[in-house]
Amino acid sequence: MENIEIYSDLHSLSQNLAEEFVGLVDETIRTRGIFSAALAGGNTPRPFYRALGSPERRDRIDWWAVHLFWGDERCVPPAHPESNYRMVREELLDKISITEENIHRAPAELAPKLAADKYEETLRSFFSNGQPRFDMVLLGMGEDGHTASLFPHSLGLQEEQRWFIPNKIPGKDEWRLTLTKSAINIARKVWVIVSGKSKADMLAEVLMGKYDPKSKPIQLIAPVDGEMTWFVDQDAARSIE
Repeated sequence: MENIEIYSDLHSLSQNLAEEFVGLVDETIRTRGIFSAALAGGNTPRPFYRALGSPERRDRIDWWAVHLFWGDERCVPPAHPESNYRMVREELLDKISITEENIHRAPAELAPKLAADKYEETLRSFFSNGQPRFDMVLLGMGEDGHTASLFPHSLGLQEEQRWFIPNKIPGKDEWRLTLTKSAINIARKVWVIVSGKSKADMLAEVLMGKYDPKSKPIQLIAPVDGEMTWFVDQDAARSIE
């Protein structure tokens, strides 16, 4: 099931998304006693994390039952300015009452393959039922149609067995760490945030154009037993019919 919600701007989107997150966490904890989420990096989700860490919301969440993971990470130490972990730490984690044991960051300071192997071990230990059934995976979308660190024409698009892998950006001498499409698609909910005029044409192509996941990797994301929702601002939605 796929839904699209359109908001006037990124601020409005982020505020509403934060409210939906609060409700989802509450419902999930009441139903299953625990909540797990894989978080996104980049600039687009910053105001969402900031909204979650605000005084009016942070105390409405039972953080003791929340486990936070990362959907992808740059291959840098945790204090590096480009670290997705550092961004979430500054915008959210430092403002909430969550124990360090519930924060599961990728050891991105290690060599890419070793870091991915260790994080997969972490995931398999946490999800002991044999599948990474996140309650929510938060994603963004790049202007090139990538999501997490699944880039156009990258080898990681072909992975079927692993949950978390190193993936080299084609044409660049740069590695990233990322959840695979299989791990994302088993989630109960997948939320995708898209903001800005620069992504409008790609979003329209992804949603209404031909299916070409090698060129538009986000088209690989289709939960097998869950719900996918696009949270889009008007600038990004301008080309959608």
